[in-house]
Amino acid sequence: MFTVSFSDSQRQTLTAIVDTFVASLDVDEEAKLIENTLRVPGSSACFDREQLVRFAKTSGSSINVVDKIERKLPLILTPQQLRDLLLVINLLDYRPASILMTGHWKSFKDIPRSERELVVTKWRKSSFAVFRQIYNSLMGLSLTEAYFSHDTELYQGLHYNGIQGGYQHFKQQSDYQPIQHERLKMIADEEVAALSAVTFDVIIVGSGAGASIVAAQLAEAGFSVLVLEKGKYYHQDDMTPDDDQHAFSTMYEDGGIAPNATGTVNVLSGSTFGGGTAINYLACLEPSDDVRKQWAEKSGLSYFNSPQFQEDLSRAADRIGVSTDNIVHSGPNQKLIEGCKKLGHTVKTVPQNTSGRSHHCGKCYTGCASGIKNSTTNTWLKDAASHGAQFLDCTRVNGILIRKGKAVGVSCNVHHSQQIHKLFAKRVVVAGGALHTPSLLKRSGLSNPNIGQHLRLHLASICVGIYDQATHPSQGALLTAVCDAFENWEGTHHGFKIECFTQGLGMFSGMVPWLGAAKHKETMLRYRNAVITFAMMRDKDSKCSVQYDPYGKVDVSCDLSKHDEANLVQGIVEMARIHVAAGARQIHVSQHPIDSFEFDANEESCVDHPRFLAWIQSVQSQAAPVPSSGHQMASCRMGASPKTSATKSTGETWDVGNLYVADSSLFPTALGVNPMLTIQAIALHVSRQIVDSLCSNTKMAAKI
Repeated sequence: MFTVSFSDSQRQTLTAIVDTFVASLDVDEEAKLIENTLRVPGSSACFDREQLVRFAKTSGSSINVVDKIERKLPLILTPQQLRDLLLVINLLDYRPASILMTGHWKSFKDIPRSERELVVTKWRKSSFAVFRQIYNSLMGLSLTEAYFSHDTELYQGLHYNGIQGGYQHFKQQSDYQPIQHERLKMIADEEVAALSAVTFDVIIVGSGAGASIVAAQLAEAGFSVLVLEKGKYYHQDDMTPDDDQHAFSTMYEDGGIAPNATGTVNVLSGSTFGGGTAINYLACLEPSDDVRKQWAEKSGLSYFNSPQFQEDLSRAADRIGVSTDNIVHSGPNQKLIEGCKKLGHTVKTVPQNTSGRSHHCGKCYTGCASGIKNSTTNTWLKDAASHGAQFLDCTRVNGILIRKGKAVGVSCNVHHSQQIHKLFAKRVVVAGGALHTPSLLKRSGLSNPNIGQHLRLHLASICVGIYDQATHPSQGALLTAVCDAFENWEGTHHGFKIECFTQGLGMFSGMVPWLGAAKHKETMLRYRNAVITFAMMRDKDSKCSVQYDPYGKVDVSCDLSKHDEANLVQGIVEMARIHVAAGARQIHVSQHPIDSFEFDANEESCVDHPRFLAWIQSVQSQAAPVPSSGHQMASCRMGASPKTSATKSTGETWDVGNLYVADSSLFPTALGVNPMLTIQAIALHVSRQIVDSLCSNTKMAAKI
């Protein structure tokens, strides 16, 4: 990993940028912020005037945000991306370039703050994508690094009893009954050398929803199994629950949500032992009948529309304890339900993988310290361990070892060392997720043209409703309700579902539009009244693929289709209507040219209000926002022919024998629901094929 050290001029320019987005407010702005905040019902019990004054006066530079950005950039950028960012910062300090970018014949740092705000607002609304990308990058870095930390004056200015929520809130509930799991044993440094002398039956790359099932099934069948994971293993006692900043930097790719190289999509994915199951929102939904039929037709594989597929789904659900028992809807989920019911939309309870136990943690995306979430580390990987499977974390697999057209092992760097180890096996299973599995296959020389193509992302748009009532976003379960009224609104079953997307202050700061430093700070003080929803589409025909830059960093290419762009916009419209029906007073969306909507004090929240209807029309007239993706799939899809797919019906690659894929890469198209359960079901199918192949070889060897 490289390091970053800003020059004096770069630091001065970046300080001006940070202090534009997170500014020390002037006297008039401060007075207005205090007045508007204390006017909100219940706010006077949460904030005192002196606290709000400190919050108003705190700037980004006063809490060392520039230093935090300097430390974060190596985690999220390649050297080329860093050079591009530094070029922008340097140009803002070069007067001939600055006039083109800002309209001022002076360096950005010498422009008064009020005029700097106008400059970045023009970037936000610019018709040129490059300026919008500059705005997104600088805004995202400034705000998230300012609001993630809990040890600053900025956070203290926002703090009130209960803001943290999450695990600490859960522990205070009368039905809190944690489960203590045994620690999984990881192979130690001194044990690594001996591994090269062993030929395992199966080496599995990855430890998430698919890999864990394969490990458990193969180990239970009596085969020797080695699981390799590039992320670190965290036992529940090792976790730092409720600490968003720590979780994103240690358990997620690229330190959390990150834009692709061209700024056309923001991607969020896990990178820890247990994969996404360790940090997901516990949602367990089966694919619809229409999707199953489409998959069977698309792939030419009858499995997806067979009783066996349903049996696999049910078996996976049983093992991870999928249930709707003892679900208590949090404030945000209650608002989603309320708005849907008032508009006549169908809304359902989302089953959770908690074995029916109470679970009121609003920050399980930082890891489940209570042990109640049945992640793979608490279920399938425990099963695998009990049957002799071995685990190696912090290990990057560089390539598949191939001899005479068949996989025979892997080469890898263990525990972040530079030494390359070669480990051998009769079968190799790649289950690193839809972003990393194609990368490993390509690095290993596989040439099937479908590898890395046909990527689907469950592209989503975000909408934030601000209410007069407190919703306490981080208190209570994360995602327990889903509105599926629009899953077929366009007639091809490629619509969208609406769910809650609760996050802490750091992510929230980047989700609400920045409409000036004073307005943004005022909105941050309304976090306790916020409901974040997302419309997750079953993307249809956008051109998306997995790409890799010269440094080996994964990137996503995403070219939105007209159909999917319309889905994103319609999702915003329907979410806004649901929020208003539930009583929201403000609506915030991420479309760049659109300002937020707010009802006046004497106006009732009403979906038929003329001003709101006019605002909805403006939303519909604009292009879609930059979408986000929390689920990636279909980049090595399973099928009946190498012309249209990357793997066979068994999960084995077309190019190389004894090399299998067992993750969301296998999906024929987008799924349309949270994918954990479906990944596990398909992994059961792949596991049977591997067991059969190993048993067949054993029988053949016995005959010989």
